Amino acid sequence: MPRTTRPLLERMLATVEHRGPDDVNLRLDDAVSFAFTRLSLVGVDSGNQPLVGPDEQVVLIANGEVYNHKELERTLPDFRPRTKSDCEVLIGLYERHGLDFVDGVRGIFALALHDKRRDRLVLATDPFACKPMFYAFAGDTVVFGSEIKVLFDHPDVPREVDWVGGLAEQGLSNFSAMSTGEVNTWFRGVRKVAGGTVVTIDLATGRTDVHRYWQPGGPLPEADAPSATEYVTRYRELLWSSVEDSLMAEVELGLFLSGGVDSAAIAAIAAKLGQPMHTFTVATQATVLNGDVGHAREVAASLGIPNTVAALPPDAVPSPADWKNLLWLMETPLTGPEQYYKYSLYRVAKALRPGMKATLLGSGADEFNGGYSDLLSMGGGWRRFEANIDRLAVARVVRPEFAPWLTQKAPLLLTLPALADDPRGVDSYADFLKWKWRDVQQYNCWHEDRNAAGSGVEARVPFLDRRLVDLSTSVPIALRERLLWDKWMAREAVRDVLPESVVRREKKPFFNGRTAHFAHRLVVDALSRDGMALVEEALAGPRMAEYVDGDALRGTVAALKAGRSPLHPQIPLRVVNLGLLDVLARGEREPFRPERVTLLAKSVEADREAVDAALGGVEVRPTSVIAFGPGARFARDEADGTWLLIKDLAVTHTVDEALAPGWVRFLRAVDGTRSVAELVDVAGVAPAEVAEYLDLCVETGYLVLRPSLVGVAP
Repeated sequence: MPRTTRPLLERMLATVEHRGPDDVNLRLDDAVSFAFTRLSLVGVDSGNQPLVGPDEQVVLIANGEVYNHKELERTLPDFRPRTKSDCEVLIGLYERHGLDFVDGVRGIFALALHDKRRDRLVLATDPFACKPMFYAFAGDTVVFGSEIKVLFDHPDVPREVDWVGGLAEQGLSNFSAMSTGEVNTWFRGVRKVAGGTVVTIDLATGRTDVHRYWQPGGPLPEADAPSATEYVTRYRELLWSSVEDSLMAEVELGLFLSGGVDSAAIAAIAAKLGQPMHTFTVATQATVLNGDVGHAREVAASLGIPNTVAALPPDAVPSPADWKNLLWLMETPLTGPEQYYKYSLYRVAKALRPGMKATLLGSGADEFNGGYSDLLSMGGGWRRFEANIDRLAVARVVRPEFAPWLTQKAPLLLTLPALADDPRGVDSYADFLKWKWRDVQQYNCWHEDRNAAGSGVEARVPFLDRRLVDLSTSVPIALRERLLWDKWMAREAVRDVLPESVVRREKKPFFNGRTAHFAHRLVVDALSRDGMALVEEALAGPRMAEYVDGDALRGTVAALKAGRSPLHPQIPLRVVNLGLLDVLARGEREPFRPERVTLLAKSVEADREAVDAALGGVEVRPTSVIAFGPGARFARDEADGTWLLIKDLAVTHTVDEALAPGWVRFLRAVDGTRSVAELVDVAGVAPAEVAEYLDLCVETGYLVLRPSLVGVAP
């Protein structure tokens, strides 16, 4: 790059200033110029970048942490670090091993290295792209950075959404098929350095080569594999090592505690290692009702560590401006309730603990340890799980002439050989793991990085240590059911540090499952707000009308608002997000600043009463007195015997007595004076049988809670 690029680099620095508020540096060169914003966690007083080799023929910038840098330095007898940066060892490794230099690195990293001798640029990321790196070609210039928006500061980088590639993405439509291709960057001309790869660009010719240094392995032959007990022991050892690695810092660390076994295990191991951390939990109506908040409180109490809750009340719906700011931070149409909740959690955590510069997360444990087996089995056990992922694998390799069969909601009639070119001998579970590896890069690590960076924090993910994943993926076929069904191996490995109730707690989706309607309402309210402002702005974009029927989109949002559409609300939201990203990329935007997103969450102590108060008394308890809400009633259609939930004179829900007889009896007994416990008794049902329906009706206003009626005997 010519030296006239200083103004460009300064704009780029401003664009991603939120990622590294501690220091900024420029290094301008005729061939390659670097700009770096630093978040300092290791070598705080001596670790500024760019880093250079002893003869200044190698220049490096690296975002992230090399956890085993001391161990690696011992393998380089001639290496003399000039700083205290853990990343400086990467220069010594490159000088000795060339493009194999990251093969032995444990950590989370994205790096750019200029090799002046060979006139090449080297880009690389960790095995899961926990730290991102994007690049694009602008004429004869390659532009790279940690976020896509920084590429758009160069005037010759296209600033438009890839509509065809975006709409074809499996995650946008929720189509049930394995997707194992390249990670989708959503924007035309933008490329992502995939997890476990080294990209080299010849600066003289522009030739680009991609070298993959790691990918998930396959199962070991049964004769060569450890026993089930040995697998558990090894998993325990590696998890402790990974957590210890993730505690490497000279600054304060925190932990996001969901109440599930994964984050609880990290908290417990860290405490055992002598580094207890302040923990944070997000409280919504969903996470209270599914037990996350209560379990997080119990785990923190059992370990003697503080737990703070970020409570988002039911009316905490982002404005159109807030949503666009959040979307621009995320840079993905897959932005939804999870990202909004976690962004709020980061803001609360950072406000309470301003010195906290990294958080540990339980992300990535489910994907490689059988965390979705029970869910995907639909209650049918391991064999049904295997059969279902067989069908997902077929959906990826289907013969085109039979593709319509995969879109039917009726049971699939064609056989697997008819659908697939040749599915025999295919290990569908291995394909499933590759799909999850892509998912981790496309979704989990992507938004965890952006959410953390948006508040000047680093996200660390101990379960995404490649040693752990190598172990899990090596489980032989004969042991998969025992070790991987419902995360048995991972659960057994932490039994010694957690209460049994936490070890055995069933997986609870963050906002899906039984309490999904709370998150759905957030989506629908955000899309409907201010006259569907987000929808209209997306539709006014330059190309959305070529691909999206505006009237159909408006009608879908209106139907969702009225409770009359079966479509998952995330689908129209993601389409609108894609349109908004197209608009945002083309416009001139100020650099992202956290304070530009209104913080609606309240920080409260993690006790039941405080959380309930912040959420408006969300919890339906046995003593709660139930009545029909204003304008609501339950009646029977005498013509066909159907039971109807009516609100404001409109029939909005029907209740099938054959499918839910106990729920019908419960509703018929509601008179405004009986408590939930009394109604359950009158209806002759178990509380769990009506819990989901009851939560939904209270949330939507068909039923309301009244204070308990307490009488005093004379």
